Amino acid sequence: MKAIILGGGVTGCAAARELSAKKYDVTIIEKNNYLGGGCHTFFWGGHPYTEGPRPFHVENEKIFNYINEIVPMRLFHLYLDTYIEKDRNFYSFPIHWDDIQLMPDKEKILRELDNLPKCNDATNLEDGWLNSVGPTLYGKYVKTYTEKMWEVDSNKVFEDFSWSVKGRPIQKGDRTVELAIGKPNHAYPIEETGYNRFFDFCVKDAKVILGKTIEKVDLEKKIVYLDNEKIRADIIISTIALDDLMENTYGELRYMGRDFYPIVLPVEYAFKDGHHFIHYPNTEKYTRIVEYKAITGHKSPYTLLVMEVPSHSNKLYSYNIKSEKEKAMLYLNNLPKDVYAVGRLGTYRYLTIGQCFENVWELMGKLN
Repeated sequence: MKAIILGGGVTGCAAARELSAKKYDVTIIEKNNYLGGGCHTFFWGGHPYTEGPRPFHVENEKIFNYINEIVPMRLFHLYLDTYIEKDRNFYSFPIHWDDIQLMPDKEKILRELDNLPKCNDATNLEDGWLNSVGPTLYGKYVKTYTEKMWEVDSNKVFEDFSWSVKGRPIQKGDRTVELAIGKPNHAYPIEETGYNRFFDFCVKDAKVILGKTIEKVDLEKKIVYLDNEKIRADIIISTIALDDLMENTYGELRYMGRDFYPIVLPVEYAFKDGHHFIHYPNTEKYTRIVEYKAITGHKSPYTLLVMEVPSHSNKLYSYNIKSEKEKAMLYLNNLPKDVYAVGRLGTYRYLTIGQCFENVWELMGKLN
């Protein structure tokens, strides 16, 4: 049996590993000159980084071991801050009760918290946050950040807010004690090259085609046209955007991307000890700055920061909007026989690295 995998990101590489184990003859096609997509490790000034911070959520032992047995992982607590320009101060995120006590508008915030509705029956992201933390904290932390991240005029367009308002929107307790006694919740490869060797391992038994743009895919006949070459297969597994795969049959899907700007500074660390990245929910164009040494463990007298600016130069995030999700389901429900779509772009869902693996394993259970 022959299989073609479209896209050599995390999901495509995991699919190649699993299909090869099932004795498929696998060809994986990736438009970039490298594997791993946004999890591929690059270097700037000798500093390793990925396009967006890619620490691995320690979700369960099977998922953790799937990477750890190939590239050993280092466990740590992930910690991030938010810079509130109006307050001229940095606060932790998620919102913490102790930080509220330091805010210049503390009394107003406390009054709003006392008057929150007992039942959060909101039908959109904005109202979901307003019902959870009140207008002042929503304005400080969420409103502008989310609107500029997605380039929307109002966060009311997001009918589902469960992905944004998670668990306890306001944290309480001693953060230092929690970090000291709590189990580390994230991991990252110890090796300087990050996940790169894991991707190479996944495709070691596959034919890998890098730096080639697919001209056309005949999904019914399972033929991929590539530089005047026809590649035939019995099955196609796609990790590319659904609308690209099916030539916009049901219309274009909305995506947001990022542009990444690496900056080397002549200091060993720029952020507070143990802090990894900072959100910027103000009027600045960028949304986040990451200090990669804090994630990668790289040793240097200097440090690397990477600034992220929302853009449409790539497709990294799907829109959690009902109309877009319904359009994506049209694509998924009309895939021809023996054509499968997996991963973030393939399912039009925001998936963690571990969830991408689970998505692949679920598919493997359906194949012979």
